[in-house]
Amino acid sequence: MPKAQSDRRPQRTQRALKRVLVDLLQTRDLQSISIKEITDLADVSRGTFYLHYADIFALYQSIEADVIDSISSIIQSKVPIQDEDELDNIISCIFEYLTVHIKECDALLRTDSASFLSGVFEKNRPRVSETWEMPFGSSEHLEAYSYIFLSHGLAGVLKHWMTFGKIETPRQIAEIVKRLLGYMLFESAQNQSGLAMDSISGNQPK
Repeated sequence: MPKAQSDRRPQRTQRALKRVLVDLLQTRDLQSISIKEITDLADVSRGTFYLHYADIFALYQSIEADVIDSISSIIQSKVPIQDEDELDNIISCIFEYLTVHIKECDALLRTDSASFLSGVFEKNRPRVSETWEMPFGSSEHLEAYSYIFLSHGLAGVLKHWMTFGKIETPRQIAEIVKRLLGYMLFESAQNQSGLAMDSISGNQPK
């Protein structure tokens, strides 16, 4: 067997195992799926499964890592984001990816809600403090809350969109998300009225 073909076999096996798990997760909980079920459907032996993954959860984490890495690659190719036009571009590209890989994203959202989106935000957290201080101030505590708000909010939008049959086109749902994030990231930074974000950080009622 040519070496190149032999080298591709592990990747084909991994893709097959991931595809089967993604399909099963459309209607099943992760905890209810067995390795035997996966290997039978992927037409590989149990021993072959363990050559690649320690257990089903490791297989699931590999799927999650693939999605996080792919979305992160999109983001990193377009940062820094300076204005709403650039934000529009990056969100559109992300939703194009989500549309192509809708089954994987649906499986992740069904299994662990916002976990993979939290991973995306964490992997792409701005490393320059001024980037995050513009809309939210300098508080690390508020920064943490903001990331939780973003990841869970986006997860809710995606789950609602999928649950109700993806009535909006990817471009339309991307526009909704862009407006929400645009207001949060840009208009809030320009709004000088009301309470400053830093002023409420860490303050407790007396």
